[in-house]
Amino acid sequence: MNILRVGIVLLAMMFVSGCATNIGSSQIEDFGKYTSLEKGVTTKEDVFSLFGQPHDVRYFESGENVWVYYHVKMTMSGATFIPIVGLFAGGNNSDVRIANFYFSDDVYSKLETLSKSQYVNQWVGMATIAVKNDEMDNVDKEMAKLNLPFDQGIARRMKGVSELFDN
Repeated sequence: MNILRVGIVLLAMMFVSGCATNIGSSQIEDFGKYTSLEKGVTTKEDVFSLFGQPHDVRYFESGENVWVYYHVKMTMSGATFIPIVGLFAGGNNSDVRIANFYFSDDVYSKLETLSKSQYVNQWVGMATIAVKNDEMDNVDKEMAKLNLPFDQGIARRMKGVSELFDN
């Protein structure tokens, strides 16, 4: 009887852990929000109010900069559940949407969006996130410059995502 209970608990844990995980900015999935953007008119503050805090801020020598947002939907790869094989081949299948909002003189100039699906091995994912990152500093500085709130929790949750999905 105890073996049956343990088996049921393990089976339930496998199903729960195999559920999809969503991280990032779900606002970038709402295409209606993009219709309020006007080139040369929309400000960084407007983008912040529509989409929230960016996950990364990048600066270019031209003076232009970009706010980067991610939305990631992950499900565990089936190989993760195979004894021993899962240690080496386990990971996540990820569907990623990236939105890049470009600004010139703090005014919106263009938008690029990208969707991709890819497999991320669990060891590569952990190593990448552990090694990276200065993007929190850029976001913090940008928010301070614009007198906008900075949520370090959001920045921590998204730490390293650019290294995994920006290639």
